[in-house]
Amino acid sequence: MLGRLFCAKGAFNRTERLFALLGLLALVGLLWYALHPAAGLGLAMMGLGRPILTQEELNAHRTALAAQDVIYAPLFDSINYAAAGQNQLVLFTSPLGQGTTTAPSATGSKTLADTNMTAAGQLTKGNEFFMVGQELLLFPGETPETAGLAQAPSVANGFINDTYLIGKSGVLTLQIGSNRAYIQDGPLMIYPPSARLAVAAALGGGGGTGTQTNATIVYASWTGEPYAITPVYIEATQGFQETLQWPAAVTVTATARLISRLRGYLIRNAQ
Repeated sequence: MLGRLFCAKGAFNRTERLFALLGLLALVGLLWYALHPAAGLGLAMMGLGRPILTQEELNAHRTALAAQDVIYAPLFDSINYAAAGQNQLVLFTSPLGQGTTTAPSATGSKTLADTNMTAAGQLTKGNEFFMVGQELLLFPGETPETAGLAQAPSVANGFINDTYLIGKSGVLTLQIGSNRAYIQDGPLMIYPPSARLAVAAALGGGGGTGTQTNATIVYASWTGEPYAITPVYIEATQGFQETLQWPAAVTVTATARLISRLRGYLIRNAQ
């Protein structure tokens, strides 16, 4: 009987020690969190009061820096694909203020609606780029929606066909430095955009023999896994360009617009 009592007492002591240890660990965790530089900011973000910012937190968000900073800032450029077809298009060679704008309804030279390149085929001094992926945005010349158009039943909106025809062929080549290719792959449909127009399609119409009045919505976009690459580091003033090549010119319904985006991070010198 006495032995059983001692065993029960020992088990009880072990349970006490376990709970004491857990309590001590919880106390250490609370102390660490309270002393952590981001603790005040984290509590404030949860609606638990204004943060007491430390100098370390302020330094992490300065805009006037003594060294480089890194931001996510893809490089992009745009170009037209003619209705009669193209064999080759070259991108990133016409910076802001040069070339011809492709922005809808716009005229003149390129603006920020077309490109963010400030020099032809290179980054200016103080700027470098860490590239991680490639995407292409295609905007066919046809509009997705055609409303109140009287036409023969056999006439189709070219939006979907043009998207398919341009994307099912072609090779994209990205050259950096001494004409060394870091991407050379196709067809162009394998470079889907990270964002697109989400659509619920509709179809309606009516009319007499031979013609009818249609109200239609037709939309298509290249989709799939984002095209990732083994990262490459483009240094300031290092030349690069991108070409889109087709073995034969592909005729489309109307002139389309292509935008190439090099996904990655811009490394900038201090202000």
